[in-house]
Amino acid sequence: MNWLLILANVFVFLAVGLRPDYEQLVMEYGFVPARFSWDTVITSMFMHAGWMHLIGNMWFLYLFGDNVENRCGPIKYLLAYLACGVAGDFGQMLIFQDSLIPSIGASGAIFGVLGMYLFFFPRNRVKVFMWIFLFIYWFSISALWVIGAWFVLELFYSQLQVVAGLQSGVGHLAHSGGFVAGFFIAVLYHTLRLVPNDGRDLFAVITGRAPPRRSRYIQDEDVEDAQYRMVDEPTEVIPDQDERAEIAALLHAGRTDEARRAWRRYAFDHHSTVLPLREQLEVALALDKHGERSAARDAYERLLMHYPNEQPYAAEASLALAGMLLQELKESGDNREVPLIERLLRRVIETHPYENRRQLAQEWLAALQT
Repeated sequence: MNWLLILANVFVFLAVGLRPDYEQLVMEYGFVPARFSWDTVITSMFMHAGWMHLIGNMWFLYLFGDNVENRCGPIKYLLAYLACGVAGDFGQMLIFQDSLIPSIGASGAIFGVLGMYLFFFPRNRVKVFMWIFLFIYWFSISALWVIGAWFVLELFYSQLQVVAGLQSGVGHLAHSGGFVAGFFIAVLYHTLRLVPNDGRDLFAVITGRAPPRRSRYIQDEDVEDAQYRMVDEPTEVIPDQDERAEIAALLHAGRTDEARRAWRRYAFDHHSTVLPLREQLEVALALDKHGERSAARDAYERLLMHYPNEQPYAAEASLALAGMLLQELKESGDNREVPLIERLLRRVIETHPYENRRQLAQEWLAALQT
């Protein structure tokens, strides 16, 4: 659904945004508070003022929308997206009821997605960059601080618009209205149990009930065979055998994408249980392949916790997890995971039964240490 929304916005812009009479179309199909129409409330969401307006909105929808859709499901995600867009227009109309200036763009809906993301994933890390002269610095920061700070700025700009009584080229009131709507829709979905609960939402973080942001493996030095154990792992939930059997059956039938999605839904409610060994590795690799790194890491770690000595699967999971973390290190430059990567690679060198895989781990370790 997130991709369909992106494609719809791009299609509308390519179809009408480059026409010479586009300004006239904006007046006709944009949202004009003084000429309220439910038709224009919807059509205005899919119109943009130019390429940069479109690219900026679609980039944020691409970054944050897929996680929210994965949590809500496509239909509830679409309904929330449209409701936030409507709320954004109403936020603008609340102050400028007599305005004849048309509002266009998906910003209200996208800020609603950000509000939902803030509630569902407050401790996710968001990569941002800082541009100083000719140098660009990348770093990661908690979504709670990034999105929260952004919302505070939008409230500030909205207040300036209200006090001055002037509309600028940016609909800050629409942004704020969409964000608030998205946040409360997320709370509603959560409260009514319409979405899976992974115990890491904003309420759980505030009350201290959320499990650790990321489970970690540490090497137990006083155990002879260097076992790995979990730190602060949440209490295990009794597994639903039918659901696990269904995921395994999908994998056996070659329906890997369906199995991957089914595992994600299952993993939200079962924080520490696993599939049979071979299937657990297969679903972890599928998540990794599709760029779902957080879910892939969780799947790898569950395998290593439950099957630490089952070779070659445990060693292969360690190698794959190390490779994924190395890629993240290359992209972000964040060195905090280096000790974990080194331990994983040494584990592969010591335990993997295949020479070529041990050699690959040695090469990665040598490159990491240099």
